[in-house]
Amino acid sequence: MKAVIFDFNGTMFFDSDKHEKAWERYLGKLIGRKITDEEFKKYVHGRNSSFIIEHFLNKKMDKETLIKMSDEKERVYRKLCLEDKENFHLVNGLTGFLDYLKEKDINVNIATASNKENIDFYFNNFSLGNWFDYDNVVYDDGTLPGKPEPDIYLKAAENIGVDPGDTIVFEDALSGIKSAFNGGFAKIIVIADKENEFYFRDLKEVSGVIKDFSEAKGYLD
Repeated sequence: MKAVIFDFNGTMFFDSDKHEKAWERYLGKLIGRKITDEEFKKYVHGRNSSFIIEHFLNKKMDKETLIKMSDEKERVYRKLCLEDKENFHLVNGLTGFLDYLKEKDINVNIATASNKENIDFYFNNFSLGNWFDYDNVVYDDGTLPGKPEPDIYLKAAENIGVDPGDTIVFEDALSGIKSAFNGGFAKIIVIADKENEFYFRDLKEVSGVIKDFSEAKGYLD
């Protein structure tokens, strides 16, 4: 394999609980009910904020309003991240895996539904510049269709000059898995805990399921 592209949230950083809490607090006030676990899997995890907001409010909204609402939610999310100091770190085994990829001259990039403010937040707090070129990272800037459309992953591959057929994707969400599969990527490896492993194990799009990056090297062949 010539390249590895990572989703970020729930893949490189276990923060799904923070996003869920932030969406529950923010959307709960607007829709007057709790979001179900199944709704989180289908309509939140891996999706961009515009899709999530329009889905749960069940209406199209202008771009300025969507940006304002998304920013409000993300401020809640970042506050939750900083408050949980014990869990504010990259996934187990990831830094060693990234060092290994760098040593082997294997290209890397990130393709995420996060916005620019969150990308800045991650680069500043996790020293991502040690491994990733900030200018190559693809995030939600409103110019590309969100996952499960393949555009985000295809752009991430294009930015580092690699073919999807020579590239592994690491993901954690169904929408992201479909995005990478629709883009023709060579392998899709899912990061999942034991509780959710069964959900992904039998999907035709998935080449493997691992609990963290201590198991990642074996999928590079």
